Amino acid sequence: MAKKGASKKSSAKKKSNKNDSTKKSSKKLSAKKKSGPKKDEVTMTLTQDAEAPAQQTPGQAVAQQTPTPAATQQTPDQSAEKSAPNTKQAKKIRLTSIAFVESPLQFLSALETHDPDEDLLIRARANAKGMTSFLDAFDPAWLPKRVSLERVGAKPGILRKQTFDRIYIGDACSGQVHKALSLAYLERRMPEVVILDDGLATYSTIEILTAKRGPLVRPRQKLKASRAVMAAHVADRLRGLAPAGKLRWHTALPVSKTMRKAFLKTGAEITRHKFKHLQTLPTGGSHPRDNPVIGSALVADGLIHEDSYRAWLDELMAHGPITYYPHRRETDEFLAELDRDERVRIKHVGLPIELRLVNLPPNSTIRSLPSTAAISLATLNPDVTIAVTEIPPEWWTGASADSLRKSLNAQSVKADVDT
Repeated sequence: MAKKGASKKSSAKKKSNKNDSTKKSSKKLSAKKKSGPKKDEVTMTLTQDAEAPAQQTPGQAVAQQTPTPAATQQTPDQSAEKSAPNTKQAKKIRLTSIAFVESPLQFLSALETHDPDEDLLIRARANAKGMTSFLDAFDPAWLPKRVSLERVGAKPGILRKQTFDRIYIGDACSGQVHKALSLAYLERRMPEVVILDDGLATYSTIEILTAKRGPLVRPRQKLKASRAVMAAHVADRLRGLAPAGKLRWHTALPVSKTMRKAFLKTGAEITRHKFKHLQTLPTGGSHPRDNPVIGSALVADGLIHEDSYRAWLDELMAHGPITYYPHRRETDEFLAELDRDERVRIKHVGLPIELRLVNLPPNSTIRSLPSTAAISLATLNPDVTIAVTEIPPEWWTGASADSLRKSLNAQSVKADVDT
């Protein structure tokens, strides 16, 4: 009986020792796991973009503030940190973008640039000349899906509160845009920036960004010291994006081989569009009975003499009545005087001429001085003849640089299809 009791105690002691050994082994394994390298952290370090700003994306901010099922969208960094097992089932991350536009053409260019897989907020500067009437006439139903519109311009607050994956800029020389970018990204890395068409003045913007230095300023524009500092700062920041592949120009304008080569050499990109979305909109309206003429802002801008411009219109009217589509910057005084001529029918439209004349009958002829509208309409309707009159040397007031005169008259330049 004693041996049997001793046997039981020995067995219990061995079992106890075995359990202790198992627990110690388990503790050692647990300690090893805790002290070992964290695979998730290594993965995050390897996948983090060196050019990416050390800041939160809109999805990260929302997820931290309100961790609800509706805010479970993750950025690549978040996925690396959590190492979710169902990676294959993760939803595709949708880009969040913002566009600052100050003219109807810039607005339309933003619509053409919009990626179907991005949420785009268009902030239109409603107090810019001609923008209020345009926005009133523009039907919100014409906006593509996932595009929203706010009638405010560029403000630093929106860029501080929310981080965007992409910023579209209509007027790269705008003081309001410069202020917003300078204040919001003074000590932060900027996201991808896309330059939109801003008329023929876009050529000047691209030349400035291609140069090694110089502020983003319009031809003939004189800036105060504070504005000049911001214009130079923004220009340098945008140039710095090019080598990282984060600067792009999306355009419908013809691009010379020289300009194309110089811009691409910086590391920037050029992409093209042909107003694909615009052509789907039901905005053609009634077609003019008389010869359509596109109005020019060159007189209002002080670049050409008014009497030379009026002489050109008189020459057109000598062959019959005309329908005149004013430019949004033409003065009321000039248009009132022109309206007294019985051979002229002035057609005021809230929508830009690209929207009004998109569906002209084939073989129609539109007359114009060098303008972006002439290029746009030629792209929209190749069956329509755009008769562009080159501006003679004696028309110029001397207020514009030689480079601007050449670019305005260079209507025969061919677009480079390789871009």
